[in-house]
Amino acid sequence: MKIDFSEKNVLVTGGSGGIGKAICKAFSEANANVAIHYNTNRSGAEDTLSSLSGNKHAIVQADLSKPDEVEEIIKCLPNVDIVVNNAAVVEQHNFDSLSYKQWQDIWKRTIEANLMGPAYLIYCASKVMRKKGGGKFVNISSRGAFRGEPKAAAYGASKAGLNALGQSMAQALAKDNIYIYTIAPGFVATERVADMIDDSIKSQSPLNRVAEPNEVARTALWLASEGNDFLTGCIVDVNGASYLRS
Repeated sequence: MKIDFSEKNVLVTGGSGGIGKAICKAFSEANANVAIHYNTNRSGAEDTLSSLSGNKHAIVQADLSKPDEVEEIIKCLPNVDIVVNNAAVVEQHNFDSLSYKQWQDIWKRTIEANLMGPAYLIYCASKVMRKKGGGKFVNISSRGAFRGEPKAAAYGASKAGLNALGQSMAQALAKDNIYIYTIAPGFVATERVADMIDDSIKSQSPLNRVAEPNEVARTALWLASEGNDFLTGCIVDVNGASYLRS
């Protein structure tokens, strides 16, 4: 099955590297016009841009925890058809060594970036999609939303919230032909976690490895393609059977 996004406009948040870069490349290879979002890593976004197929792509900057900046992004992308909410932060910590102030700050930063940012984007972009007759969101969550993250509790909670957000808005926006899908990966071989991936992490999966970024990207591409409307509200695990739920 060939997936073709010709004339479709896609916003990918956190496109400076890792999973986001892979998602941008996958959509460009399917003929989409890609807007690569970044917050602070401009050089990474430019590197992603230079790697894309086609020439109708752009770079956009915003701190997604700030509602006004999210609104400005969408004003700059008045024809957006698909949004991939990929940008996220994760702060590893030893709970017993944190001060109360450090605990508060971690939660504030994490929830604002990982949950409030997607919530703001869904609100603003859905207004555009409604006028166009429909659209799609793909949210990148984590298996940590299900299994718990004792060394990154705010991250796990933010991803559980993202799952619930996607399910709630799938119901709220179906009447407008706007569909929402969620992907929950396990460990993915990106620069950010390279020093954490050892044999003990790989052995969590019976495949004895972690996911490659393009495996998550291909899932996002497929979910955003035509014919998947009835999957709206779904959460798709991409974790190599490292964490199973029923």
